[in-house]
Amino acid sequence: MFEKFLVFASSALLLGVVACSDDNPSVPFVEPNAGESSSSIEPAPGSSGAMEDASSSSVAGVSSSSAGASVDPAACLWNGKKGEFIVNTGLGLDAESGAGYWYSYDDTDEGGVSRVEWDVDCPNDGSDCMQYIVDHCGGLCGKMYVKKGTAREANVGVAFNVAGFENPGESVEVPKSADISDWGGICVTFASSLNLFMKLGVDENTEVIVELGQSEDLVEECFTWNDFDYDDDENPIPGAEAAKKVRNIKFGIRSGESMIGPFKIVSIGKYVAGGSCKVVASNPNSSSSAPSSSGDGECVTPESVSEMWYGPKAVNKYDYHVATGLDNGSETSGYWFSFDDDEANTYVDWPVMQLEYENIVDRAIEVCEGICGTFIYKGEGVVGIGFNVAGEALSGNNGAPDIADISAWGGLCVTYTSETDMDVVMSNDTTFTYIKKMALLPKVSLPKSTEAKTVCSKWSDFVSAAETPSDPAHVASILFAAYGDAGSASKFNVIGVGKYADVKNVCKQSVYPFVSGKK
Repeated sequence: MFEKFLVFASSALLLGVVACSDDNPSVPFVEPNAGESSSSIEPAPGSSGAMEDASSSSVAGVSSSSAGASVDPAACLWNGKKGEFIVNTGLGLDAESGAGYWYSYDDTDEGGVSRVEWDVDCPNDGSDCMQYIVDHCGGLCGKMYVKKGTAREANVGVAFNVAGFENPGESVEVPKSADISDWGGICVTFASSLNLFMKLGVDENTEVIVELGQSEDLVEECFTWNDFDYDDDENPIPGAEAAKKVRNIKFGIRSGESMIGPFKIVSIGKYVAGGSCKVVASNPNSSSSAPSSSGDGECVTPESVSEMWYGPKAVNKYDYHVATGLDNGSETSGYWFSFDDDEANTYVDWPVMQLEYENIVDRAIEVCEGICGTFIYKGEGVVGIGFNVAGEALSGNNGAPDIADISAWGGLCVTYTSETDMDVVMSNDTTFTYIKKMALLPKVSLPKSTEAKTVCSKWSDFVSAAETPSDPAHVASILFAAYGDAGSASKFNVIGVGKYADVKNVCKQSVYPFVSGKK
């Protein structure tokens, strides 16, 4: 029996200014407040291969950073690594005008459902969201969810207006045009798993574009105005001519396909052949990427190896699904469900009562700081919880899960407590028959522990009963299954889930609730 119990609701946290259209933010600019910048481990047998911090790299293209090139300090207009949150275009520095303030844009006005979702939530304390995000990330960091809906194509990204607005504060604000041709071009430091573009917006119907591409590591790319090409054959304009009357500069993606990918933008500057800002390179997911191996005297926190799901953080964010990054466009990936064996009369008993208009799992997570409950066995059998990696198939068997390729994860790190051994199972089943197949599916075992324990396992550690290796390229669901004798019961709490990391030890944590007896 399959029980789906989490509603699918997610909203993107917006910057200090959020655009309803490409040019106009939905709220007027406000002067931001000043802010401050920014257990045990059981690796699976044979685990190795530490993940190293990403290092500086150059990408072949028009030009990229060069340590030996001379740089004009005035050429760097915005450096998120220094905590700057406004692009200093020199064309209106007061908050009211809106020049240089970042905002996000999407395709909702055209029927699309794309959005930008940030890596950190803005606290509800009156502080400026833009400054908060930059302090957290050293720039702009998040994911772009690309889905066209009924629009002709998906269109989503981030942008800033170079000279602000003609009429700031009015219901329909009109962006100013400005001549920035003396910049010579633009340098941008970015990282993205999706192919991004950079556009100069001349008016509502005229833009010129250059492809940024994608890069796993942060890289500074520089383009002259002549590198920008027409974005619309009906309104052709050379890049050098467009630079004389620019409204905004955009960084985003447009596509007829659904996709999701992380991005990070950390600096903007005028064109300098060797780079204008030269910030330190890092991974686009640096705010949540797995740590490198720790030494004997060091430890890593469970949160640092739980970038896809961490119960205590989920409570604070009111976001209770696993961020797989592989949603198929259904926006149903990563939501927790329970499964049980009807024949054996097994089920999950949640630690809270179901109240009208309340989601029982949301309340359970708030109580336990994780996915927690009690496995009940009226008869001998199996019971558990899980999540779908890509979400429900867009067409097919009544909401059955889609197949996804999770090879790039390398494996899984799981932080948990449990009164009985649990199996982490890789299921490729798309017909809701995995309970009958459970014993045959690739799995690793999580030994019982009433204290928080972190186990990191590579995909090669997952094997079936017939010792058949796992196939991470074809996975529908990740399941946490436990077997029990008739009349037995055992408590569990899945606290964190992350991609594989080769860590030596995890810092001891305070007692976790529910299984440990805290609640």
